[in-house]
Amino acid sequence: MASLLEMMFVLLGSAILTVQAIKADVANTRATMLSLEGQNQATLVMAFDAWISDNFGTVLSQYTASGNVSTLTPPTIAQLVTAGNLKQAHKAGPFWGGSYATTMTMVPAGCTQAAGNCSVAFTMYSTNPLLKGGKPDVGGAAQVAQAGAKLAGTSQFGYSNSQNPSVIGGINGSFTAPNPLGAKAATVLATNGPGTDGGSVYIRRDGSLTWTGDQNVNGVSLHNVQNIDATGTIAAPTLAASNVAVSTAIRTPSTLYVQNAAGTAPGPLDAGAAAVHGNATVDGFVKVGNLAVPGSACFGTAMSANSDGSGQLLQCLYGTWLPIGGRILRMAYWQVVHGTVVPAPTCPNGGLPQIELTPQNFSVDPTTGVNFGPVAGTGPWTILIYDGAGAPIPGARGVVSTYCAY
Repeated sequence: MASLLEMMFVLLGSAILTVQAIKADVANTRATMLSLEGQNQATLVMAFDAWISDNFGTVLSQYTASGNVSTLTPPTIAQLVTAGNLKQAHKAGPFWGGSYATTMTMVPAGCTQAAGNCSVAFTMYSTNPLLKGGKPDVGGAAQVAQAGAKLAGTSQFGYSNSQNPSVIGGINGSFTAPNPLGAKAATVLATNGPGTDGGSVYIRRDGSLTWTGDQNVNGVSLHNVQNIDATGTIAAPTLAASNVAVSTAIRTPSTLYVQNAAGTAPGPLDAGAAAVHGNATVDGFVKVGNLAVPGSACFGTAMSANSDGSGQLLQCLYGTWLPIGGRILRMAYWQVVHGTVVPAPTCPNGGLPQIELTPQNFSVDPTTGVNFGPVAGTGPWTILIYDGAGAPIPGARGVVSTYCAY
C-alpha cells in the first residue's frame, strides 16, 4: 500500500512538471512570435519610409495640386514590393488577427513647396489590439514594440497600456500620440515621427525641397556636377574649367593668370570683343584681322590689316583708313643711268605706284638743256637722261625712289 501511494505521488509530480514545461514552451513560443512580429512590422515601416523618400517629389506635387490637402494616400504593401522597397511579399496583418492600417499626412499644416518646410508624417498600426485569453496583453504589446524599435532605425514604436489606453506611448518615452483604435489597451503603433518627418532626407535627392540656409560641406569635394548657377560671388584660390560662361564679372585681388592645366605655363586665351582699360604688354606677335579697305571711312582710334591679306597695317586717320606711315610710302631706292629700267613697286590694295627721279653728277654743254624722264605713269619706267639735242649724256647718273601713294 505504501509503495502504491509513493508511486501515485511520483506520477502526480511528473504530471505537474509536464504541465509546467508545456506552459513554459507555450510562453517561449509566444515570446518568439511577438518578437518576430515586431521585426516584421519594423521591416514594413522601413519600406514605407524608403518609399516616402524615393517618391517625395511626386507626393509633394500631388499635395500642391490638391490645394494643400494634408491627407495623402499611402502605398499598399503590394506596391512596396513592386517598387522594390520590400524584397518579398508580407502578410497584411499581425498573427493575432486584423490588418495593418496606414496613414500618411503632409506636415506641418499649411506648409508649401516654395517655403521648403513640408515633411511626410506616417503611421502604421494593427486594427486589432493584442489579446491573451480575451483580455488586452499589454506586456505582449510592449514586446512587439520593443522588438520593432530595435530594428526600425529612425522610425519609432509605441503601444497603449491599461492605465491610459487612449494614448500611444513610445518606447522610452520617445513620443505620445492618440490611440487610433480609441481607448483600447495593447494597441501597437509605429511612426516615422508624429507631427514631423522623422526619417526626413535633409537634402532631397530628387530636388523637390530647396535649402533654407547656408551649407557647409566640410571641405570635401563635389564631383559630377552639371551646372552651377550663382547669384552672388564664386571665390576660389584656383578655378579650373574646360568651359566657363560668365555673364557679369570676374574679380581678382591681383593679376588674373590664364595657365595651362598643369599650371606650369601661360595658357592660350580665345575670346571675342575685349576692352583693355590699361596698358597691354605683348611678348609675342600681334595679329590683326584683314578688315580695312584703304581710303574707306572709319571711326575712332583703330588699327587693322589691309583687306587684301598683304599684311599691310592701316590706321584710322581723320576718319579714313590709311597706311601707317602716311599717304605716300617709299617702297624702293635705285641708282640709275640713261636707259635703266626701274620696275614698279608692288602696292597693296588701294596703292598707286609712283616714281621720283633725282639727278646726281653730270656735265653738259652749257649752251643746251638737260632733260630727265619719265616722271609719270605707273611703271615700269625707263630712265632717260639726255641733252637738248636728244643725245644721251655720258656719265650722267641719278637716283630713283619708287612709292605707293594712297
